[in-house]
Amino acid sequence: MKPLKLFFLSMLLMGQLAGAPLVTPEAMSRQYKEPLVRVFEYRDRLKGVHPFVSNLYPIAIAQDGQFFVFDLDSTKTQYRLVAHAPANMQVPEGVRAAFPLDFYGGKAACIVTGDVFDSPLGYVTIFHEFIHCQQWETVEPALREQLPLAQHAVLKQDYMWEMNHPFPYSNESVEETYRRLVRALDIGDEEAIWLNRKALQQMLSPFDYQYMIWQQWKEGFALFIENKLRSLLGLEKNLVGRSGTFSRLAFYSGGEALIQYLVKHDQALESDLEALFNKMADI
Repeated sequence: MKPLKLFFLSMLLMGQLAGAPLVTPEAMSRQYKEPLVRVFEYRDRLKGVHPFVSNLYPIAIAQDGQFFVFDLDSTKTQYRLVAHAPANMQVPEGVRAAFPLDFYGGKAACIVTGDVFDSPLGYVTIFHEFIHCQQWETVEPALREQLPLAQHAVLKQDYMWEMNHPFPYSNESVEETYRRLVRALDIGDEEAIWLNRKALQQMLSPFDYQYMIWQQWKEGFALFIENKLRSLLGLEKNLVGRSGTFSRLAFYSGGEALIQYLVKHDQALESDLEALFNKMADI
């Protein structure tokens, strides 16, 4: 819980303190009534892509220095404003995140600003963040307990490790090998996949290798689902991490490529998050 919370708080620090009057809960309910109805419409349109897309989660809209949490009512057919709390700082416009909310019983929520409802792509982004909620509410806490890197971070009280782990991005050999691995996954070259994966395991420390796997599973799976949704809606594929400076973003696209490769060989992995993680770690 704390790692995700502190990660998001660090993002908030990039903003400036709000100076505008605080919006009221009643005004927020009116403003977002119709946009939240469209979440159900998109869910019904997209749910055939993957079983997880049917699962809706709380949406916390950040506005005027506050979080306004909309959650499903008892019928699960509409969103209601159920909680709000001060953010104590301005949230940057356009923020997209997912993490458990301490003030809302530790429930995982999709964290956005209101502009997310302005386009179909914004709704796809909501479902991307819902996938992270699904991960957290099902298998992620148990996987963290089994991951030596995560446990080491807890002992050090390093709650930002998912963002700030010192992976050797500047090592040219690591980058070249990783890029070769992704290309091999794209074309299904099993020998090249094995050779480059083995090379990375030898190049990287155990913690660096675990970090790579964790990010590939967590962000790669969300991107895997996101691009399926984009395809159904006729939107351009998200190629994040495919080019540019080698960074954590490369694990998004590399994870997606690895998941696509594994699912081709075992369709059941697509809906079993724990088995998928274990397979990604073992391959």
